[in-house]
Amino acid sequence: MSKKRPSLLFPVSVLPSVLLLPFAAGCGRERAEGGGNAPKPMPLVQIAKAERRELSKTATFTGSVEPVKVARMASPAEGPIAACTVREGDSVRKGQILVKVGRSRIAETGLEAAREEFRRQETEFQRVERLVKSGFLPSEQLEVARANVKRAEANVAAMETGASDYEIAAPWDGVVSKVWVAEGNFVAPRAPLVEMIEPASLVIRMSVPERQALALQTNQPVRVTLDAYPNRRFNGRLIRLYPELERTTRTLTAEAVVEDDVKLLSGMFARVDVTVQTLPDAVTVPASALLVLPNGESVSFILEGDKAVRRKVKVAMEAGETVAIESGIQAEEMVISRGNETLKDGATVQVMGLKKPEGGGSGSATGTVPVRGSAEPLRGKGDPAS
Repeated sequence: MSKKRPSLLFPVSVLPSVLLLPFAAGCGRERAEGGGNAPKPMPLVQIAKAERRELSKTATFTGSVEPVKVARMASPAEGPIAACTVREGDSVRKGQILVKVGRSRIAETGLEAAREEFRRQETEFQRVERLVKSGFLPSEQLEVARANVKRAEANVAAMETGASDYEIAAPWDGVVSKVWVAEGNFVAPRAPLVEMIEPASLVIRMSVPERQALALQTNQPVRVTLDAYPNRRFNGRLIRLYPELERTTRTLTAEAVVEDDVKLLSGMFARVDVTVQTLPDAVTVPASALLVLPNGESVSFILEGDKAVRRKVKVAMEAGETVAIESGIQAEEMVISRGNETLKDGATVQVMGLKKPEGGGSGSATGTVPVRGSAEPLRGKGDPAS
């Protein structure tokens, strides 16, 4: 019997897989090696030019419209309100009677008693005078009796004054702002009756923090915003600075007037913009170009060619979105204002809007890079469109 020789043929389904494995593994390794050599993209930044100009810092203070000339009239004595002829908003003239406090009925009994006492003291004086002349009483008793008569006479005069009704008149032309009483009310002495103001004396009274109090001066121009007039700003000026700070809040009270023709009402809310510091010739950069390190130092990145160079800077003043630089940056230098948060000193950067030169070289951006807009070259009428 002949032995059966083993077959050397592989199954058809196995052969292609075995032959393709090395090829596939080689392709994957080549892809991995090729991907590792890809260059990292340069940081994209935005730049701005440091400019030399005047920079002012403005502070905003809140306040309210208040009258300076106010008269608050009170009752001189107790009694009923016999008449009240005004209400809030009434315009009154100087000398006009506003309120009448009745006193005649209440003081009538007291006045009669004072007159009776005066008659009694006069009779006693006459009796003492006769006795002194007869020698039965010393002359000193006559002086005591005379003093008693004078005292009783003064008491009668006071009661006669108090017995008349009290008429409260307006001290000057103005507008009634508050009325606390009505006819028939009974009031005590010094109880408030009527308040009036002079509209021409309205000012904006505001509180200024202590750290900014010394920066204000009288007649300094200001800009005023009122909630009653949205989207409008008015010209004004400071007219008064109080001589001392409020002890509890450590703030200075200041007064300003609106110079534009506008109707004001007492109690209006106002915001006053005041210039507290001005640098006439400062090197300014956007506030976004300034970075503060953990140790408190301030730095900025300057664009030199295509490199970001870090500079230590000293700030003179901050005014909104603009910063005045005391040292570290010169006028006309290009500072990186966006994309500077993760930059390293000497890093190569690409400026936003600047096209790289053809051939892959890196060109200088100084003097050729627009701060805003595109750096796309202008084409003439005959140039073909790209």
